[in-house]
Amino acid sequence: MAKLRAHGTEIGTLYGLTVAKRYMADGHVLKNIGFGWKLHAKVKPGSSPQEAFSVAKEKHEAKLAARPCLRAYQKALFDMAGLSKRWKLHAAVSTMPDDCDGVWSEACDGYGDNISADVDEVGELCRLYKNAIAESDTMKQETAAA
Repeated sequence: MAKLRAHGTEIGTLYGLTVAKRYMADGHVLKNIGFGWKLHAKVKPGSSPQEAFSVAKEKHEAKLAARPCLRAYQKALFDMAGLSKRWKLHAAVSTMPDDCDGVWSEACDGYGDNISADVDEVGELCRLYKNAIAESDTMKQETAAA
C-alpha cells in the first residue's frame, strides 16, 4: 500500500465510478478502488505532473459533458456510497439493473459492509444506470454509423 505523504503534495484527484486516481508531485499516479492507495503509473518523462493531471482532467470532464446520463448516475452513486463501498453497489447495479430489490438486498442488507439506502433510492439508481447504458449504446451506434 502506498503512503500518500511519501510522494509529496497532491496535484489533483480524478474520480471515476469506482476508482480514484491521485496525481502526486513526484510524478506518481496512485489509484484507490476502495481498498487503499496503490501505485498505478508514472507520468511520462518530459511531462510534468501538473500537465498530466490537466490533460487527464480535461479528458474526464469532456467525457462527462458528452454523457449527461452517466454524470447523473455517477452523482447518485457518489451521494449514496463512499469510495470504499461504491464498488459493491455499482457491481450489484450493473449485474441486475432490472431488479432493484435484489440490488438492495445485496448491497444494503447483505452480510456486511452495507450501504445505508432504501429500496426507492436503489430503484432510482438502477433507473439512472439503465439511462446511462442506453446513452452509451446510442453514442456507439452514432459513432459506428459515421
